[in-house]
Amino acid sequence: MEDDLDSETPDQQTPAPDPEMRRRAEELLSGQAVSAEPATLLEASALLHELRVHRIELEMQNEELRHAQLELDAQRAEYFALFHLAPVGYLTLSEEGIVGEANLTAARLLGVARQDLLGQPFSAFVFAPDGQAYYMHLHKLV
Repeated sequence: MEDDLDSETPDQQTPAPDPEMRRRAEELLSGQAVSAEPATLLEASALLHELRVHRIELEMQNEELRHAQLELDAQRAEYFALFHLAPVGYLTLSEEGIVGEANLTAARLLGVARQDLLGQPFSAFVFAPDGQAYYMHLHKLV
């Protein structure tokens, strides 16, 4: 009986197998109890059918994952354009007032490199006479 699982038509494209994933799958399989070999041709045919169905299911899941990855990439690019390239300064603060994210405009307005701004308390950039108003506002937000 010919192994139909490995024969593909030229229009099918299967990604190259990942050796690490195969090794992990073989380890998992070796740890499982293996049932007896199919006793009849009918059982072998049913098993082959199940394997083919499972392969198609996996290919469909893979296609869904690729589609989701493309959508995620598009959303990431849109976020970058909206946040990081905005003509106004944006930054995010933790409840403690620590800068989590900052766009390039905010860094330029504060006179520091963007990476030097991240992880710093925003209070370091608040004009001293406005410090109390800043802390009160931060407290109201939290």
